[in-house]
Amino acid sequence: MRKIILFTTVLFVTTLSVNAQKKKDLLEEIDKLRQELKTTKGELNDSRSKERASLTKVKTIELQVNDLKETNATLLTNMSNFTQLSNQKAENLKKSQEIIQAKDRQLITINDALTKADSTKLITFSAFKNAIGGDNIKIGNGLIYIQLANDMLFGANDKSYLIDDGAKPLLAKIAAELNKNKDLKIIIEGNSNALKLDGKTLIDNWDLSARRAASVVRILQTDYKVDPKRMEAVGKSEYATDGIETVTRIIIDPKFDEFFRLVKDNMKNASKG
Repeated sequence: MRKIILFTTVLFVTTLSVNAQKKKDLLEEIDKLRQELKTTKGELNDSRSKERASLTKVKTIELQVNDLKETNATLLTNMSNFTQLSNQKAENLKKSQEIIQAKDRQLITINDALTKADSTKLITFSAFKNAIGGDNIKIGNGLIYIQLANDMLFGANDKSYLIDDGAKPLLAKIAAELNKNKDLKIIIEGNSNALKLDGKTLIDNWDLSARRAASVVRILQTDYKVDPKRMEAVGKSEYATDGIETVTRIIIDPKFDEFFRLVKDNMKNASKG
């Protein structure tokens, strides 16, 4: 009986000891699991934080990528526009250069024509100078002026408008040179002093100066065969007199309509070149 009780007591103590050990092991296991859980939660939180940071970084990178795409697209568009603009500028520059070259050719043509015209005037001037001599021939403003004193042309009577015989040899020399140059336009300009007229034979000084111009035109036409279509008679009364002694002027001028026609034709030819 004592053995049974002893055995039972030992068994009970042993059982309690084993259970105590198991409980201790279980508690230690629970602590270990709790620690692992805590560690796992910490790692999970770190992972989540890193994930959020990574997502933020990814979004930032995506925004940067989109910005770069937009910037690249803008650059490509600007480059295309710049290329088009450069091509347009190049085309405009080419057209401008062509226009400038055409203008240069036209200016050269006009300059050559003017030079030729000036040379013609000088040659004509020299021819008249040699023919009639003296200082009564001048050149200015592109015109040749032959100034003939009225007392030489019309005699001592300051109211006369009839050509004096003494003036005819000089008029013959002038007419000869005019007939050599068929392309010259001739203006005869009559002048007079401020005279008191009777208002009958001569109405006034306009009448006197116009008749003097007409007399010179008439003798050049009838006596020396100068083409009347080339001549024009102009009366200036007393208002064109430069000095005390009045003069009649023979003004020689090229046919400007013909001159400009030649220049225009030359400019057309130059623009085609």
